[in-house]
Amino acid sequence: MRNCFIEAKLTSFRRINVMIYSQAKDTDSHSFYLIKNNEISRELQIDKRVTSGGVIIYNLELGEDFEFGEHYELNLPSFSPVPIDVSEAPEFPDFDERFAYSGDDLGAIYSKSETRFNVWAPISLAVQLKLYNADGAGYVLYDMTRTERGVYRVSVKGDLKGRRYHYIVNNYSITKETNDPYGKGVSLNSEHSVVVDTSIIEKRKKIPLKSELHSISEHIIYETHVRDFTAHKGSNVSSKGTYAGFIEEGRVTEGAHPAGLDYLKWLEVTTIQLQPVLDYCTVDETNIENTYNWGYDPISFFALEGSLSTDPARPELRLKELRDLVDTLHKSDLRVTLDVVFNHVYDYLTFDEEKIVPNYFFRRKNNLYISEYSGCGNDFNSSHLMARKLIVDSLTYLVKVFDVDGFRFDLMGLIDNETVSEAYKACKAIKEDIIFYGEGWDMDGNNREEMTSIGNCYKLPDFAFFNDTYRDIVKGPTYESELYRRGYAGGDAAYNDGLIYAMFGSYPKFMKTSQSLNFVECHDNHTLFDKLSRSNEGEDEETLLKRVMLANSIVDVSFGVAFFHMGQEIGQSKMGLGNTYNIPRINYLDYSLVDERWEMVVYFKLMNHIRRRSKIFSHTDSDEIKSHFDIDTSHYPLVIYSSTDKEVTEGIGKEVVIIFNSDNSSYPLELGDYYKFYIYNGGRLVTEEQARSLIVPPISFTVMYR
Repeated sequence: MRNCFIEAKLTSFRRINVMIYSQAKDTDSHSFYLIKNNEISRELQIDKRVTSGGVIIYNLELGEDFEFGEHYELNLPSFSPVPIDVSEAPEFPDFDERFAYSGDDLGAIYSKSETRFNVWAPISLAVQLKLYNADGAGYVLYDMTRTERGVYRVSVKGDLKGRRYHYIVNNYSITKETNDPYGKGVSLNSEHSVVVDTSIIEKRKKIPLKSELHSISEHIIYETHVRDFTAHKGSNVSSKGTYAGFIEEGRVTEGAHPAGLDYLKWLEVTTIQLQPVLDYCTVDETNIENTYNWGYDPISFFALEGSLSTDPARPELRLKELRDLVDTLHKSDLRVTLDVVFNHVYDYLTFDEEKIVPNYFFRRKNNLYISEYSGCGNDFNSSHLMARKLIVDSLTYLVKVFDVDGFRFDLMGLIDNETVSEAYKACKAIKEDIIFYGEGWDMDGNNREEMTSIGNCYKLPDFAFFNDTYRDIVKGPTYESELYRRGYAGGDAAYNDGLIYAMFGSYPKFMKTSQSLNFVECHDNHTLFDKLSRSNEGEDEETLLKRVMLANSIVDVSFGVAFFHMGQEIGQSKMGLGNTYNIPRINYLDYSLVDERWEMVVYFKLMNHIRRRSKIFSHTDSDEIKSHFDIDTSHYPLVIYSSTDKEVTEGIGKEVVIIFNSDNSSYPLELGDYYKFYIYNGGRLVTEEQARSLIVPPISFTVMYR
């Protein structure tokens, strides 16, 4: 057994620390020589020597900058040469200043005559391209050339479309084999990067939308998952659970109601949000039926998830199918936003960028441990310039190639606001009406001022944030221990004033109403129906579903961005469970329930129609919006809005009256003039009846006009 160990670590661009562990008593100082490209370069000056308990630590001065890409070792006479550990270099204060790269050519740039491979590996001694033969048997290694700012490059002649490849990265003492962090194609289960031609898809003619939306607050967002939307057995969608199945037309439920794409068109929403479609880890693409995940376990910021494709073994098909999905939705006048996860990755140790440039891409605490505010074991360090670039390049790629209309950011409060602002500016240069919104929870107390959290919304006036205050006022608290507590829709009239605050944009929580994304259900946590089942325990299903319809109505007539989760319109349940990210089938849109509760679907469509026809929702100033309405809370527990303003009433009548009642009792109300009913009795559409007084039904949303 050896009784002496020597380690050498680069601790600044001009300093090396050497630690000698020895069981023998040491009384002599050592001499150290720098070996460069297998030749002794010079003796190094000892700046400091410390001895403690059999460990000797030397601080050595290099005298000039360490040149990455050159072969260095440390020599002590009578010892074998010692490799120099450079893994801490990305933590050096001026690392970004020296090495951050702004070019737009990272990844595999394909053409029929050659493919250019470019990878940012600034601390590497050497990088090789491992290119597999077309038949998959064997491979060829190509040495890559180090160029400006640590980008390694090689060009390979010939048509390489469909060829698998890896990078082999030598970071002096550590060599690792990785996929391409900028790779647009991957093989089954992401075992290899694959050369794909994105230009064919990018050059497709963009499909213009029929309608114009002038503000993010005019969007009615409907959150879906590609697999969950069509996987249920209760429809005749043929390619269930896939990009292709998502856009099959003419599909119906067993009860002959619209299914799939036709269902989305029928709802009169404006915008379809897809849960993650960028490549994620925990679905086995060779065994899709028996594995499931929402996709918040990312392994790539560019490649697409294969389990959502009709043929996961064909990497380029995934790209075509997603673009087909977007184009078809655009033809149907539906916008598409993507749910993106940049705050963490599945496993930072296996993340390709971490293997290539260790200790750069993830945020660390003062004790050097990876910070874990995401709750997923690692926090992506978006404030580092090349991490920021990775995010910005990913988003602009998705807009350029797939023509998407915006992004929902998972745990946006863990991404610095400079990164998100830069990404928004870059995407807006490509698509003027791009929208950004996300979860702005304040999660990183150490970097609070720089994060994209609700508390910093004044720095991000064009972004929308999921409004948790709105959610809790309308449906009640969402924590497991507080599910028993009611919100306004659950019948707690103590929230009457809170409802007014929530519906008019939650000022001063937000600068503009368009920053408030109003929701009472999303994929996370319990569904609205399940929450109400706990807070209103003892009420029958019919009563609970009335409460669901009331809550949905409130969202549709609130100022800000209207957001609904798939199945919310029919009061779908997840069997009382909250976090169902990896439970198959329970998240599927239940088409048998669509048949059973079709009247709720009709009502949901009607509410969306009312929202879309009113110009008032394009306004963003809370005080200015309130000036269009008279608000009456004197008929407790009713909440009444009325307006004679054309911005509100155009196409309906001279005056509109909206009445909320979340109580289990009915209440008489005198109107003073004759009004026609538009919606009455908890959602029933009535167009002929009129009255100057009425009995406001229990748990109801009533619209009347004069």
